[in-house]
Amino acid sequence: MATGQRSTPSFFNFLKEGLLLPAQNRRLFAAVFAIIIASTSLLLLGQFLAVKPLLDEISIDTKALNSTDPRSPDFMHLIQEIQVDARDLMITSAVYVLVSLIIGWVIRIIVLFAAVATYSGELHTIASLLGKAKAQLKGPILTLAFVCALEIAYLALVAAMAGLLFFLMIKRYLALLFVCALLVIVASIFAVYFSFVCSLSIVVAVAEPGCHGAGAVGRAWRLMKGKGKLLQAVFFIFVTVVLAAAFWPVYTLAKTCAVTNMALGLLLGLLYTALMAAVQVFASCAMTAFYYEGKGSTVALATEYIQVSTEEPINV
Repeated sequence: MATGQRSTPSFFNFLKEGLLLPAQNRRLFAAVFAIIIASTSLLLLGQFLAVKPLLDEISIDTKALNSTDPRSPDFMHLIQEIQVDARDLMITSAVYVLVSLIIGWVIRIIVLFAAVATYSGELHTIASLLGKAKAQLKGPILTLAFVCALEIAYLALVAAMAGLLFFLMIKRYLALLFVCALLVIVASIFAVYFSFVCSLSIVVAVAEPGCHGAGAVGRAWRLMKGKGKLLQAVFFIFVTVVLAAAFWPVYTLAKTCAVTNMALGLLLGLLYTALMAAVQVFASCAMTAFYYEGKGSTVALATEYIQVSTEEPINV
Protein backbone atom coordinates (compact mmCIF):
# COMPACT_ATOMS: atom_id res chain seq x y z
CA MET A 1 0.00 0.00 0.00
CA ALA A 2 1.19 3.47 -0.79
CA THR A 3 2.27 5.53 2.15
CA GLY A 4 2.98 8.76 0.30
CA GLN A 5 1.65 11.75 2.15
CA ARG A 6 -0.03 14.73 0.61
CA SER A 7 -0.39 18.10 2.24
CA THR A 8 -3.94 19.25 2.82
CA PRO A 9 -4.90 22.92 3.20
CA SER A 10 -6.07 24.11 6.59
CA PHE A 11 -9.76 24.55 7.35
CA PHE A 12 -9.61 28.34 6.96
CA ASN A 13 -7.16 28.41 4.06
CA PHE A 14 -9.76 29.12 1.36
CA LEU A 15 -10.90 32.22 3.27
CA LYS A 16 -7.31 33.44 3.56
CA GLU A 17 -6.82 32.80 -0.17
CA GLY A 18 -10.01 34.72 -0.91
CA LEU A 19 -8.68 37.66 1.09
CA LEU A 20 -5.23 37.66 -0.51
CA LEU A 21 -6.09 36.73 -4.09
CA PRO A 22 -6.88 40.29 -5.32
CA ALA A 23 -3.36 41.35 -4.29
CA GLN A 24 -1.94 39.11 -7.03
CA ASN A 25 -3.40 41.37 -9.71
CA ARG A 26 -4.25 44.69 -8.08
CA ARG A 27 -4.96 46.57 -11.30
CA LEU A 28 -7.45 43.98 -12.51
CA PHE A 29 -9.35 43.78 -9.23
CA ALA A 30 -9.31 47.55 -8.84
CA ALA A 31 -11.05 47.78 -12.21
CA VAL A 32 -13.50 45.02 -11.24
CA PHE A 33 -14.14 46.78 -7.93
CA ALA A 34 -14.83 50.04 -9.77
CA ILE A 35 -17.26 48.29 -12.14
CA ILE A 36 -19.19 46.85 -9.18
CA ILE A 37 -19.42 50.23 -7.47
CA ALA A 38 -20.44 52.01 -10.69
CA SER A 39 -23.13 49.46 -11.60
CA THR A 40 -24.53 49.36 -8.05
CA SER A 41 -24.57 53.15 -7.85
CA LEU A 42 -26.41 53.39 -11.16
CA LEU A 43 -29.00 50.86 -9.98
CA LEU A 44 -29.53 52.78 -6.75
CA LEU A 45 -29.83 56.01 -8.73
CA GLY A 46 -32.36 54.34 -11.03
CA GLN A 47 -34.39 53.25 -8.02
CA PHE A 48 -34.24 56.77 -6.59
CA LEU A 49 -35.32 58.41 -9.86
CA ALA A 50 -37.81 55.88 -11.20
CA VAL A 51 -39.30 53.83 -8.37
CA LYS A 52 -39.19 56.08 -5.30
CA PRO A 53 -41.19 58.99 -6.84
CA LEU A 54 -44.07 56.62 -7.63
CA LEU A 55 -44.02 55.23 -4.09
CA ASP A 56 -44.04 58.74 -2.67
CA GLU A 57 -46.91 59.74 -4.96
CA ILE A 58 -48.99 56.74 -3.89
CA SER A 59 -48.23 57.49 -0.24
CA ILE A 60 -49.30 61.13 -0.62
CA ASP A 61 -52.50 60.21 -2.48
CA THR A 62 -53.34 57.54 0.11
CA LYS A 63 -52.99 60.00 2.96
CA ALA A 64 -55.13 62.52 1.07
CA LEU A 65 -57.72 59.82 0.40
CA ASN A 66 -58.10 59.11 4.11
CA SER A 67 -59.05 62.72 4.77
CA THR A 68 -61.36 63.14 1.74
CA ASP A 69 -65.13 62.78 1.78
CA PRO A 70 -66.05 59.58 -0.14
CA ARG A 71 -69.00 61.41 -1.71
CA SER A 72 -66.88 64.20 -3.18
CA PRO A 73 -65.51 64.19 -6.77
CA ASP A 74 -61.97 64.46 -5.37
CA PHE A 75 -62.33 61.04 -3.78
CA MET A 76 -62.87 59.29 -7.13
CA HIS A 77 -60.11 61.38 -8.71
CA LEU A 78 -57.64 60.27 -6.01
CA ILE A 79 -58.64 56.63 -6.48
CA GLN A 80 -58.00 56.92 -10.23
CA GLU A 81 -54.61 58.53 -9.60
CA ILE A 82 -53.65 55.78 -7.15
CA GLN A 83 -54.66 53.11 -9.68
CA VAL A 84 -52.61 54.76 -12.42
CA ASP A 85 -49.60 55.19 -10.13
CA ALA A 86 -49.91 51.59 -8.90
CA ARG A 87 -49.94 50.30 -12.47
CA ASP A 88 -46.93 52.43 -13.37
CA LEU A 89 -45.16 51.25 -10.22
CA MET A 90 -45.72 47.59 -11.11
CA ILE A 91 -44.36 48.07 -14.64
CA THR A 92 -41.41 50.19 -13.50
CA SER A 93 -40.55 47.80 -10.68
CA ALA A 94 -40.69 44.80 -13.01
CA VAL A 95 -38.34 46.48 -15.48
CA TYR A 96 -36.04 47.59 -12.66
CA VAL A 97 -35.88 44.09 -11.16
CA LEU A 98 -35.16 42.55 -14.59
CA VAL A 99 -32.38 45.06 -15.33
CA SER A 100 -30.94 44.58 -11.83
CA LEU A 101 -30.99 40.80 -12.27
CA ILE A 102 -29.20 40.94 -15.63
CA ILE A 103 -26.57 43.40 -14.39
CA GLY A 104 -26.09 41.35 -11.23
CA TRP A 105 -25.55 38.18 -13.25
CA VAL A 106 -23.00 39.84 -15.55
CA ILE A 107 -21.08 41.42 -12.67
CA ARG A 108 -21.04 38.14 -10.74
CA ILE A 109 -19.62 36.28 -13.73
CA ILE A 110 -16.99 38.97 -14.39
CA VAL A 111 -15.80 38.78 -10.78
CA LEU A 112 -15.59 34.98 -11.00
CA PHE A 113 -13.64 35.15 -14.27
CA ALA A 114 -11.18 37.52 -12.57
CA ALA A 115 -10.86 35.23 -9.54
CA VAL A 116 -10.47 32.03 -11.59
CA ALA A 117 -7.94 33.56 -13.99
CA THR A 118 -5.85 35.04 -11.16
CA TYR A 119 -5.93 31.84 -9.11
CA SER A 120 -4.79 29.93 -12.22
CA GLY A 121 -1.79 32.27 -12.58
CA GLU A 122 -3.08 34.20 -15.60
CA LEU A 123 -2.33 37.92 -15.66
CA HIS A 124 -5.10 39.90 -17.35
CA THR A 125 -6.01 43.49 -17.87
CA ILE A 126 -9.69 44.33 -17.57
CA ALA A 127 -9.92 44.51 -21.38
CA SER A 128 -8.42 41.05 -21.95
CA LEU A 129 -10.52 39.61 -19.13
CA LEU A 130 -13.73 41.00 -20.63
CA GLY A 131 -12.70 39.52 -23.99
CA LYS A 132 -12.18 36.11 -22.40
CA ALA A 133 -15.47 36.37 -20.50
CA LYS A 134 -17.34 37.33 -23.67
CA ALA A 135 -15.95 34.30 -25.51
CA GLN A 136 -16.94 31.91 -22.70
CA LEU A 137 -20.08 33.64 -21.44
CA LYS A 138 -22.62 31.07 -22.67
CA GLY A 139 -21.74 28.31 -20.18
CA PRO A 140 -21.82 30.45 -17.00
CA ILE A 141 -25.01 32.23 -18.09
CA LEU A 142 -26.77 28.91 -18.78
CA THR A 143 -25.56 27.57 -15.43
CA LEU A 144 -26.69 30.68 -13.61
CA ALA A 145 -30.13 30.48 -15.21
CA PHE A 146 -30.33 26.75 -14.42
CA VAL A 147 -29.42 27.14 -10.74
CA CYS A 148 -31.80 30.10 -10.38
CA ALA A 149 -34.60 27.89 -11.70
CA LEU A 150 -33.56 25.13 -9.28
CA GLU A 151 -33.50 27.52 -6.32
CA ILE A 152 -36.91 28.97 -7.22
CA ALA A 153 -38.37 25.47 -7.55
CA TYR A 154 -36.85 24.44 -4.21
CA LEU A 155 -38.14 27.56 -2.46
CA ALA A 156 -41.59 26.88 -3.93
CA LEU A 157 -41.41 23.35 -2.52
CA VAL A 158 -40.45 24.64 0.94
CA ALA A 159 -43.24 27.24 0.77
CA ALA A 160 -45.73 24.50 -0.15
CA MET A 161 -44.53 22.43 2.81
CA ALA A 162 -44.93 25.46 5.08
CA GLY A 163 -48.47 25.92 3.75
CA LEU A 164 -49.23 22.27 4.49
CA LEU A 165 -47.79 22.76 7.98
CA PHE A 166 -50.15 25.71 8.55
CA PHE A 167 -53.11 23.65 7.29
CA LEU A 168 -52.26 20.77 9.64
CA MET A 169 -51.92 23.25 12.49
CA ILE A 170 -55.43 24.56 11.86
CA LYS A 171 -56.89 21.06 11.58
CA ARG A 172 -54.88 19.91 14.63
CA TYR A 173 -53.56 16.72 13.07
CA LEU A 174 -50.79 16.50 15.66
CA ALA A 175 -48.95 13.42 14.37
CA LEU A 176 -48.82 14.69 10.80
CA LEU A 177 -48.02 18.17 12.11
CA PHE A 178 -44.95 16.87 13.92
CA VAL A 179 -43.70 14.98 10.85
CA CYS A 180 -44.33 17.94 8.55
CA ALA A 181 -42.58 20.32 10.95
CA LEU A 182 -39.50 18.10 10.95
CA LEU A 183 -39.54 17.98 7.14
CA VAL A 184 -39.80 21.77 6.93
CA ILE A 185 -36.87 22.19 9.34
CA VAL A 186 -34.72 19.69 7.41
CA ALA A 187 -35.67 21.28 4.07
CA SER A 188 -34.83 24.76 5.40
CA ILE A 189 -31.42 23.63 6.64
CA PHE A 190 -30.73 21.79 3.40
CA ALA A 191 -31.63 24.97 1.47
CA VAL A 192 -28.45 26.60 2.81
CA TYR A 193 -26.32 23.68 1.59
CA PHE A 194 -28.16 23.59 -1.73
CA SER A 195 -27.62 27.32 -2.25
CA PHE A 196 -23.88 26.89 -1.67
CA VAL A 197 -23.72 24.01 -4.17
CA CYS A 198 -25.53 26.17 -6.73
CA SER A 199 -23.05 29.01 -6.21
CA LEU A 200 -20.13 26.59 -6.49
CA SER A 201 -21.54 25.25 -9.77
CA ILE A 202 -21.17 28.72 -11.32
CA VAL A 203 -17.48 28.68 -10.39
CA VAL A 204 -17.26 25.27 -12.07
CA ALA A 205 -18.85 26.66 -15.24
CA VAL A 206 -16.32 29.50 -15.33
CA ALA A 207 -13.27 27.37 -14.49
CA GLU A 208 -14.18 24.42 -16.72
CA PRO A 209 -15.40 25.55 -20.16
CA GLY A 210 -17.82 23.01 -21.59
CA CYS A 211 -19.14 22.00 -18.18
CA HIS A 212 -22.35 23.92 -17.55
CA GLY A 213 -25.96 23.51 -16.47
CA ALA A 214 -26.76 20.20 -14.81
CA GLY A 215 -23.20 19.00 -15.43
CA ALA A 216 -21.75 21.90 -13.44
CA VAL A 217 -24.21 21.30 -10.59
CA GLY A 218 -23.27 17.60 -10.52
CA ARG A 219 -19.58 18.48 -10.53
CA ALA A 220 -20.08 20.93 -7.64
CA TRP A 221 -22.06 18.30 -5.74
CA ARG A 222 -19.18 15.81 -6.06
CA LEU A 223 -16.66 18.42 -4.90
CA MET A 224 -18.70 18.87 -1.72
CA LYS A 225 -18.17 15.22 -0.73
CA GLY A 226 -14.67 15.89 0.59
CA LYS A 227 -13.83 15.72 4.28
CA GLY A 228 -14.92 18.83 6.15
CA LYS A 229 -16.39 20.51 3.06
CA LEU A 230 -19.85 20.86 4.61
CA LEU A 231 -18.45 22.62 7.68
CA GLN A 232 -16.38 24.89 5.45
CA ALA A 233 -19.48 25.80 3.46
CA VAL A 234 -21.43 26.59 6.64
CA PHE A 235 -18.58 28.73 7.95
CA PHE A 236 -18.28 30.57 4.61
CA ILE A 237 -21.99 31.40 4.67
CA PHE A 238 -21.72 32.50 8.30
CA VAL A 239 -18.79 34.84 7.55
CA THR A 240 -20.44 36.47 4.52
CA VAL A 241 -23.75 36.93 6.35
CA VAL A 242 -21.99 38.48 9.36
CA LEU A 243 -20.07 40.87 7.11
CA ALA A 244 -23.23 41.93 5.27
CA ALA A 245 -25.07 42.41 8.58
CA ALA A 246 -22.18 44.43 10.02
CA PHE A 247 -22.31 46.87 7.11
CA TRP A 248 -26.13 47.17 7.04
CA PRO A 249 -26.23 50.01 9.63
CA VAL A 250 -24.24 52.14 7.18
CA TYR A 251 -27.08 51.78 4.65
CA THR A 252 -29.69 52.57 7.31
CA LEU A 253 -27.72 55.64 8.37
CA ALA A 254 -27.40 56.72 4.73
CA LYS A 255 -31.17 56.60 4.26
CA THR A 256 -31.74 58.54 7.49
CA CYS A 257 -29.18 61.23 6.65
CA ALA A 258 -30.47 61.60 3.09
CA VAL A 259 -33.69 63.11 4.48
CA THR A 260 -31.90 66.04 6.14
CA ASN A 261 -28.52 66.11 4.40
CA MET A 262 -28.49 64.74 0.86
CA ALA A 263 -24.71 65.08 0.40
CA LEU A 264 -23.95 63.12 3.57
CA GLY A 265 -26.55 60.52 2.65
CA LEU A 266 -24.99 60.04 -0.79
CA LEU A 267 -21.51 59.80 0.73
CA LEU A 268 -22.64 57.13 3.20
CA GLY A 269 -24.49 55.33 0.41
CA LEU A 270 -21.28 55.28 -1.64
CA LEU A 271 -19.39 53.94 1.38
CA TYR A 272 -21.95 51.16 1.84
CA THR A 273 -21.70 50.29 -1.87
CA ALA A 274 -17.91 50.06 -1.61
CA LEU A 275 -18.09 47.86 1.47
CA MET A 276 -20.57 45.47 -0.14
CA ALA A 277 -18.46 45.40 -3.32
CA ALA A 278 -15.51 44.32 -1.18
CA VAL A 279 -17.65 41.56 0.36
CA GLN A 280 -18.71 40.37 -3.12
CA VAL A 281 -15.11 40.25 -4.35
CA PHE A 282 -13.98 38.42 -1.21
CA ALA A 283 -16.85 35.91 -1.45
CA SER A 284 -16.12 35.17 -5.12
CA CYS A 285 -12.37 34.75 -4.49
CA ALA A 286 -13.00 32.53 -1.46
CA MET A 287 -15.45 30.39 -3.43
CA THR A 288 -12.86 30.06 -6.21
CA ALA A 289 -10.22 28.97 -3.71
CA PHE A 290 -12.72 26.51 -2.24
CA TYR A 291 -13.30 25.04 -5.72
CA TYR A 292 -9.60 24.60 -6.48
CA GLU A 293 -8.91 23.07 -3.06
CA GLY A 294 -11.78 20.63 -3.57
CA LYS A 295 -10.59 19.85 -7.08
CA GLY A 296 -7.05 19.29 -5.82
CA SER A 297 -8.29 16.98 -3.06
CA THR A 298 -10.33 14.98 -5.56
CA VAL A 299 -7.37 14.60 -7.95
CA ALA A 300 -5.05 13.64 -5.07
CA LEU A 301 -7.49 11.01 -3.83
CA ALA A 302 -7.87 9.59 -7.33
CA THR A 303 -4.07 9.47 -7.77
CA GLU A 304 -3.64 7.76 -4.40
CA TYR A 305 -6.32 5.22 -5.32
CA ILE A 306 -4.56 4.44 -8.61
CA GLN A 307 -1.22 4.04 -6.82
CA VAL A 308 -2.75 1.68 -4.27
CA SER A 309 -4.46 -0.33 -7.00
CA THR A 310 -1.29 -0.75 -9.05
CA GLU A 311 0.72 -1.78 -6.01
CA GLU A 312 -1.70 -4.55 -4.98
CA PRO A 313 -0.09 -8.00 -5.49
CA ILE A 314 -1.57 -10.01 -8.32
CA ASN A 315 -2.40 -13.58 -7.34
CA VAL A 316 -2.08 -16.07 -10.15
